[in-house]
Amino acid sequence: MLSRSRLLSIMLAAWAAFTFSFTACSGEDGADGVAGKDAEEVNVDSLAKAIRTKVTKDTKKVDVDSLADAIRSEVTKTLWDSLYAEPYVDTIYNILFDNTYADKWMDSVREALVDSLKDADYDSLYKVLYDSIYNDIYMQHAIRTLDAAVLLSKDDIYGAFANQYSLMYKDFKGSKGELLPVPVGITARNTCDKKSNVPCRWKKVTLKAWIDGATDTSVTTEFVNPDTSITLGASLKFDNDYLLNLTAPQQEQIQIRAYALENDREILFFSESRPTRVHPMQINGGEYKGVENRHWWYGVWVTPNMDSISTILDEVAKKLPDGTLKVYQQYGDDESIAASSSRVVEAVFDVLKKRNIKYIENDGAGSVGQKINYPIEVLRSKQAVCNEFSLLFASVLEAIGFQTALIIIPDHMFVGWYPERDGKYLDVVETTLLNSKESTFQLANEAAIETFTQEVTAEAQQSGDAEVILIDDVRNFGIMPNDIP
Repeated sequence: MLSRSRLLSIMLAAWAAFTFSFTACSGEDGADGVAGKDAEEVNVDSLAKAIRTKVTKDTKKVDVDSLADAIRSEVTKTLWDSLYAEPYVDTIYNILFDNTYADKWMDSVREALVDSLKDADYDSLYKVLYDSIYNDIYMQHAIRTLDAAVLLSKDDIYGAFANQYSLMYKDFKGSKGELLPVPVGITARNTCDKKSNVPCRWKKVTLKAWIDGATDTSVTTEFVNPDTSITLGASLKFDNDYLLNLTAPQQEQIQIRAYALENDREILFFSESRPTRVHPMQINGGEYKGVENRHWWYGVWVTPNMDSISTILDEVAKKLPDGTLKVYQQYGDDESIAASSSRVVEAVFDVLKKRNIKYIENDGAGSVGQKINYPIEVLRSKQAVCNEFSLLFASVLEAIGFQTALIIIPDHMFVGWYPERDGKYLDVVETTLLNSKESTFQLANEAAIETFTQEVTAEAQQSGDAEVILIDDVRNFGIMPNDIP
């Protein structure tokens, strides 16, 4: 660290050394290959003049931040890029500091500067300035070969699936076969060319992404080798209360940041925000084409742990022999387990029918997609469309412990279950008949069998016109019910 007298005594020597210190960094003539002959020089006179404007006759205190800003403004990007080794930093910084303050003491504001330094610890001032400028150079070096670009940012995020996007889009590929992280992904590149004379090494980079007030901060860290690109993805974890409170699409901004990790420090090298619309949890909206098992995602609406389920199960039990709810067990008066299973499902039908749920179209909540109210919402409103009846019925059957299925045909859905555990055939029920006062379980069962026989053929399932979705398969795949209180 330089004292005041030492700084004055080396002023002329420092000026003479200045030109030499830069020619030694020539990428063409020097062995170090730090900068080529086109590297821009620092104009010390211009720098001194810039700093001089920060200290006037009326100055009472040295503004360290202003002095540091003045130095930064005179050091060009080319110079930042050329400074990668500490010896060069020390040499150039000493020259800048010596000449600047020598000029200060010899110009017309010498006394003002001296007065401002009388009460200052000069060595401490030097250290603060040195640390500030050296830190800038260090940070620029750390990220000099890194850049990034947004690869994907989802325009519409559907609350029904948002917290399970990592599963929905696992190994998801774009039109060119490239892996695409959903809902947010970037490409990070280390541009350092191993063929150049500049030392190259791998970089450790971190992607952070979040939506203010809606998600936590997703953090992903990877290594990127020289002359290599990598893809980093972020899985946003939404606050459930935020999603539950949405009644219409909400415009938000996804914040995206990329950092280099050097010596346990995060050094920002990429920052961007992208707009997105977050849709209510009741919307089954349009996702990217190619999502695996797309219809399986109805499983988020099958909610066996919903509020009121215990009350429903108690009512079902009261309709059964000895007031006992059994699953895949035979009641004494029945000839088989299958007959006992049908007895239980009939009790479920009767209990739900007494809820007097009416068939009614919903409004869509202003979003592109189909609005589907959750079973607990259906029970509270006593209103449903066809798939809402089915999702309610399936939720109760899953809660009891039945191996349950959703049967999907064009513009319609109904429910199936296995009468015997791991049985060979499904039994079915037309759940929309819960809306009819005259209907019985037998009528609903017969109507569903007729529809199933006509519509659910091997050809229809192969073409995608019909699909039998086993809830056990859905859960084993990893799709979980949404938590709707």
